[in-house]
Amino acid sequence: MGEWLRNEISYAAGAKSIRQLNKGFSYDIKYVIDEQYLVRIFPMEEMERRKREFETLQSCSAYSAFVPKALEIDVLEELDKAYMILSYTQGEDGEVALKSLTTKQQYEAGFLAGKELCKLHQIPAENTWPVWAEAKKQKSDRYLKALEDIEIEASLKQLLKSYIETHEFLLQDRPNRFQHDDFHPSNIIIDQKQFAGLIDFQRMDFGDPIHDLQKLGFFAVRISVPFSRGAIDGYHNGVEPSESFWQLYALYSAMHVVSAIVWGKRMSEQQYRTLFSYSLDVINDHNGFTKEIPSWYKESE
Repeated sequence: MGEWLRNEISYAAGAKSIRQLNKGFSYDIKYVIDEQYLVRIFPMEEMERRKREFETLQSCSAYSAFVPKALEIDVLEELDKAYMILSYTQGEDGEVALKSLTTKQQYEAGFLAGKELCKLHQIPAENTWPVWAEAKKQKSDRYLKALEDIEIEASLKQLLKSYIETHEFLLQDRPNRFQHDDFHPSNIIIDQKQFAGLIDFQRMDFGDPIHDLQKLGFFAVRISVPFSRGAIDGYHNGVEPSESFWQLYALYSAMHVVSAIVWGKRMSEQQYRTLFSYSLDVINDHNGFTKEIPSWYKESE
């Protein structure tokens, strides 16, 4: 495959090393060239969507030096494939690397990651993008309806439904800006015990930027509470988060619990059990959604 890449892609022509990269959940075929460039190969029919991703990544580079640079996108007609070339961020993904860092280093990595994410959240959506309040409510309503058919305690369904419907007025007039939409340790890179970059932008979207932080309480705290707390502090540049931030954070956490339970049930029994367990933890962290600030955020370092 190395020789094929050298013949088809200019960045690989004089490469000293080409290796396949198998980590991550993407269906892309990925290769690293000379530890400097990442080639992502994908089906031709995805070209229009991936072109938008490529162009948005170019915009991201103007806001943060910690995102991959989008260098080239083109087609491989003979294979009915397309590809993009990004700069490659060296290091280990956070899910692995954070476990070997001190508590202070984990917090600092999260702080810088949150700070860089906030910079990306300055990127506005186009005027034609759907209004966030309308799009998010429609999606939430679909998940709440699907939740009715899942066999869990009626009191839990009612708790989630009541909390979301009581607080969804908070969605009004929220900004439409860039969202990474998958911000957690698996998608950050640690190099030499420091935050080195944010990767995997395939799920990027536009909407309320605060929505980008709700996966911290669902996934990231299982890897590192200091990182998660640092990400929120860094996002706010060290200033105490406002009450309105925590209100939205709690609402998005409740909405994510509903979607996670529904999605898990659709995927497999094993996924359902895992995500249901995670969901109960989030509910407990918010004391049955009687508290907006999750318990892990206030834990001592």
